[in-house]
Amino acid sequence: MGNDFYRKLGAVFLVAAAVIYTIERIGWRLANAIEVSSGLVTRAPITIGFFDNLFVPAFSFVGCILFIYGFPRKN
Repeated sequence: MGNDFYRKLGAVFLVAAAVIYTIERIGWRLANAIEVSSGLVTRAPITIGFFDNLFVPAFSFVGCILFIYGFPRKN
């Protein structure tokens, strides 16, 4: 397992975290739009944060560690 493997694996983890976060945000916007269009909104919308889903920060952290570990060290 060379350094290239760790860089690729880190990039996969970072992309997976970004996809999960994006899908979560799209779902939140659709749910909010449905709620607003129904006319039953009695409160301000609650926005989704980065740390609301456990997998997004975990995948981001693991991806960053693997990506950084994949770069060659100076001898």
